[in-house]
Amino acid sequence: MKLDLLLTPFPLDQINLNDKTVVVIDILRASTTICASLQAGARGVIPVGEPGGAGKLWTRLGADSAVLAGERDGVKIENFQCGNSPAEFTPESVGGKNVILCTTNGTGIFNRASRAARVVSGALVNISELARRVVVWGNDVVVVCAGRNGGFSVEDTLCGGMLIDLLNQSEVSGVELNDAGALAKLLYKGMGASLRKTVANGEHGRFLVSVGMGSDIDLCTAVDSMPIVPVLDDGCLVIAESEPKKQHSVR
Repeated sequence: MKLDLLLTPFPLDQINLNDKTVVVIDILRASTTICASLQAGARGVIPVGEPGGAGKLWTRLGADSAVLAGERDGVKIENFQCGNSPAEFTPESVGGKNVILCTTNGTGIFNRASRAARVVSGALVNISELARRVVVWGNDVVVVCAGRNGGFSVEDTLCGGMLIDLLNQSEVSGVELNDAGALAKLLYKGMGASLRKTVANGEHGRFLVSVGMGSDIDLCTAVDSMPIVPVLDDGCLVIAESEPKKQHSVR
């Protein structure tokens, strides 16, 4: 299996994604919120890159069937029902509805990657189940770290490194990494024992604390607390169907 990790999303458009699985990682907070929404019973999560497009889609779908959620610079967008804190997405707020989600860093990547064989959302909260599915699917993988405002983020790279470490522990016959993937693996090996502290001390973690959202860091670093894999299906993220564990397994 070949795995290319992108430290920022910028190179994505130049990469051949045919027959590949793309893992989009934005643990603070889009990827975590996507998992939280689906675990809370949302029908699906529709990732949208810009607030205007999200608002038009919500108007078309209607308030009875959709929730408009998102943030810009960490703050809930005006006139949206929800922001981007995983804690907001409960059975009461999103159960049975589609969540239209628009965030600063993560959601726009999904449509850019839609030409791949499969596009999934990855985070610390679903990391082990994600690794199991990646092994079962067997495709080469492109891991896209959303980063923050176009730049490198320690938390997304750390999560990518943890995914690589889990794949290396599985029975899959070797994972061929690009240089960025090797770097992410080294970062996880060096700092994985202090995940929450490392994430909290990163630029984005400190920013969330500064805007009063520091409690989200605990939710976003709760490893394997939401063991589902959101997969993009016709523009909407839904829970991947149950599949038999075959060929390989992650220990």
